[in-house]
Amino acid sequence: MADPVQLQQVSLNLVMNAVEAMNHSGEMRVLRLRTEPGPARTVVVRVVDSGPHVDPEVVSKMFQPFFTTKSSGMGMGLAICKTIVEAHGGQLTASAKNPYGMEFKITLPLYQHN
Repeated sequence: MADPVQLQQVSLNLVMNAVEAMNHSGEMRVLRLRTEPGPARTVVVRVVDSGPHVDPEVVSKMFQPFFTTKSSGMGMGLAICKTIVEAHGGQLTASAKNPYGMEFKITLPLYQHN
């Protein structure tokens, strides 16, 4: 069981971040959302964008509260997303894609009806 409003907010935040990142890219803009079965009775949701290259040091800090690369950002969006996903028994990770773009992966346990 999950709170659909909270998980919708996580998805919306990741999509809006991706769209904003791609606005700074001169390349063709591509945003992919994909769901797939994960390991050990989980579901995986992937949000992949074609935004600019992100430095690995930035990726390692992006879930920290108050860390931001945006001039008008508060640095709370991704930290809150991670907290929501973890409260649902899941995991939120990020990785830079080569040569550009980001992939965010949400892994959530499947509901098991007894």
